[in-house]
Amino acid sequence: MKNILEYGWKSLLCAALPVSFIACSDEADFKQYTPAQYPASVEMIVPAEQEALIYVEDGTSVLPLIKGEKVSFGSKISPDDVTFDEVVWTSSNEKVATVDDNGNVEAVSGDDTGYSVITVAPVASYSGSNIATTLKVVVSNTLVKAESIEVGVNADQVYAGETLQMSYSILPEEATYRTVKWTSSNEKVATVDKNGLVTGVVNDEIHAEVTITATALDGSGHSASKMITVNQIVQPQEVTISDEFSVDNGYLVAIADKKVTLNYTTVPEDCTKSLIQWTSSDETIATVNGGVVTVNQDGVFGDVTITATCPETGVSSSVKLRVEEGLVRELFHDPDNYGWYNAKQSGNGTSSSHVWSYGKVTVTTYTQNATKQRGDFKCWNAATWLHAGKYPIFAIRMEDVKDLYEGVTARNITLDASGECAGTKFSGGLNGNNNKWLHDYKCSDGSHVFIYDLATQAWANGGVLPTTDVAKFTTLQFKYADIATLTEQVTYNVYWVQTFKTLDDVKAYIESEGLTYEPIK
Repeated sequence: MKNILEYGWKSLLCAALPVSFIACSDEADFKQYTPAQYPASVEMIVPAEQEALIYVEDGTSVLPLIKGEKVSFGSKISPDDVTFDEVVWTSSNEKVATVDDNGNVEAVSGDDTGYSVITVAPVASYSGSNIATTLKVVVSNTLVKAESIEVGVNADQVYAGETLQMSYSILPEEATYRTVKWTSSNEKVATVDKNGLVTGVVNDEIHAEVTITATALDGSGHSASKMITVNQIVQPQEVTISDEFSVDNGYLVAIADKKVTLNYTTVPEDCTKSLIQWTSSDETIATVNGGVVTVNQDGVFGDVTITATCPETGVSSSVKLRVEEGLVRELFHDPDNYGWYNAKQSGNGTSSSHVWSYGKVTVTTYTQNATKQRGDFKCWNAATWLHAGKYPIFAIRMEDVKDLYEGVTARNITLDASGECAGTKFSGGLNGNNNKWLHDYKCSDGSHVFIYDLATQAWANGGVLPTTDVAKFTTLQFKYADIATLTEQVTYNVYWVQTFKTLDDVKAYIESEGLTYEPIK
């Protein structure tokens, strides 16, 4: 302050003298006086033991303290050459916690008094400036210890040099300390920081296991662990795609398959497979990522070549797939990818439902009225693409409730749809409203195969489909109604829905399932 006051008096003296004497001090005198340097920021320094207890709630950092606990905070002002480096400490609620001029905080009470915000700010900018740092303090009268800890992670593997974020939860929810200490069982395999971020370490093992542990900080001894595998990056030298889905091997892809997972082998077998580069010759038909082919749903058909390439060696392998127009194939082999199930109807206090199991869907009916049940079966894909010329036979293998339940004397099955082909709209039931299938084969397991012919049977509106164009149907379902006489909900199984080129193909497929059949007139 002495230099500033001296500078001020000399300035006043110069101003009072005549202009001719303005140079009352030479240039060297002025160079010793510099403008005041004000604070740009202030940092609150929390002791390491308490810093580990800080958690974030609604975007705010919170420090839990126990009644009577005392903590000494520090501060640091930037830049280092500030003219004024004094700070002022304040507490927003001294019933919860107090702070003195030196940053010494004392937890006062946790008796329903909320929280206190501890603030440190430079004296020079304390009033009228936003240069300050705050920390929310909550106080508990007694320590509530953790009773259990759980850890979670969205993957159990990580590559060396990459990271994986761990998460945790502490019970009970009212536990005083809400943070944990993270440790790694082997830091030569993986490290973990104070926030649970795991980093894989380059080491000599291609696949090395490490245990990441979260431990309570309240002395309760509770902890939880997760085993993580750290994979080293190994360049693939060769790749070979299996031909099981190749059109050259006789396989055809249905557009409703949505995804096809290619099988492939590599040299070395334990290489980093994510390094393999996958490409599609026509992404309007299908795209590929990591060997999983995603089939377009826009009605684009034809051949597409999928290629896998090893970037270091240039060695590649390809397979040609064909997305076939008119091919419908729902076999219920994938619990995450099937498009046919119950129509989600309800009535008289009941509702229909379904349960998937490998190779079938079990449908529960709903109460249509006092003496009848109903359980329609619907395609939920955005569109079904039919071709009456290439795949005219439309068939479903399902159980018939007439065979399953005593007293059922009637039911009505209708293949009902709404679509368009070559500019003409088609809708209503195929060949009429009720029980108008072309063939009914009863199989040796008791199920039925109901068969329709798209090339000869007419829709209620629009007539028979053209045999030269692809038809797009946005609604397609089997109405399974008027099941009489039944007074309670029942179930039936559906095993597949498919199109075929010929009736002989249907027969061959049934036999391939190990079943025999007989026509029902």
